[in-house]
Amino acid sequence: MTKQISQPDRTHSTHFAAFSRSGTAGVRRSWADQGLVAMMLAAALWTLSPMAQAATTTVEAVQVPAWVERHGDRRPAQPGQLLRDGDKALTAAGSRMLLRISDRSVIKLGEQTELVLQQVASTQPVAAGPKEVKAALRLVTGVFRYATDYTSKALGNKRELNLELATATVGIRGTDFWSMTDAEHDAVCIFEGAVEVVRAGQPGIALEKPGAFWVVFTGQAEQPAGQATPDQLAKFIGQAEMSPGQGVLLEGGRWRVVVALLPGVSDAATLRERLRTAGYPAELIARGGRHEVRINQFATREDAQTVLARLQATIAAGVTGGRIALASE
Repeated sequence: MTKQISQPDRTHSTHFAAFSRSGTAGVRRSWADQGLVAMMLAAALWTLSPMAQAATTTVEAVQVPAWVERHGDRRPAQPGQLLRDGDKALTAAGSRMLLRISDRSVIKLGEQTELVLQQVASTQPVAAGPKEVKAALRLVTGVFRYATDYTSKALGNKRELNLELATATVGIRGTDFWSMTDAEHDAVCIFEGAVEVVRAGQPGIALEKPGAFWVVFTGQAEQPAGQATPDQLAKFIGQAEMSPGQGVLLEGGRWRVVVALLPGVSDAATLRERLRTAGYPAELIARGGRHEVRINQFATREDAQTVLARLQATIAAGVTGGRIALASE
C-alpha cells in the first residue's frame, strides 16, 4: 500500500515583547509587517510544496442506479461527487460508473461492481510540472477498466497503481487495461502499455502486448497468459462503457425527471429517501406550496425517460406519475 503523505505542521507560535509608549510605534509596525510577510511566504511555500497537491477522485458520470459508501453510510452516486480514501464505489445490475483521477486518468466500472479506493495520493514535484499519482485499489467483485487520456499523456503525468483482485495484484505503470473478479475467476487484459500480475508464491506475469490476456479459475491450476480474440476484446471494452439512453447522469446534464409533486412534505421526504436508498440521487424542493421530488443531471431526454419508465414499472419505488423536464423549467 502506498505510504500516506504526511502534512507539515503549520502551527506557529508568535511572541511580541512589551514596548514602551515612546519611540516604539515604528518598530512595532516593522516587526508586525515582517511577521505578516513571513506568514505570506510560508503560505506560498506550502502552496508550491509537493505535499499540497490533493489527490482528487471525482464521479464524472453514472448510469444509475449506483452508490458511494463511506464508513458504512451508503448514498446514491452522482456527478461531481468527490471520493476519499476508504470509499467504496458500487454499481447495480445494468449500471456503470466513470471516475476521474486528478491526473486526468479514468476508472470505468461495469455492472454489479464494488471497488474500494484504499488510498490515492498525488504529488507535483515541480510547479506546473507533471503530476505523480500513486494509488492502491481493491476490486471486490465486478468489472474494472483503467485508462489514461491524451491530455494526461501529453502533460507527462506518471502513475503507479496497484489493483488487488481476489487471488492476485495487478501492478499498473501508465496503461490502458481491463480486469474483472468474481467467485469463479480473476482475469486481466492489456490494451496499451504494460501490467504485471503477481500472485502469492508465484513469479510475476508480465502482460506487455496489446490483447495479452491472463485468467485463473477458482480451484484450477494456473495457465500461461494468452491472447484475447477480437470478439473477446470488444466484449471486455463494452462491459465498462456507458449505454447512451439508459439512465446516464453527467455533470451539467440538462434533463431531469420530476418524479412527483406532493402536498405533504412527509410523503415527499419518504419518496425521496426510498429512491436514494435504491441508488437514485433524488432531491426534494418546495415549489408553489407543494413539494417536488426530482432527479437531475440526465445527459439526454432518452436517459430521463428510461429511468422514469423503470421507476413506474417498479412497484416498490412507489412512483405512479411523473414527467420529463429541462433543468431550466
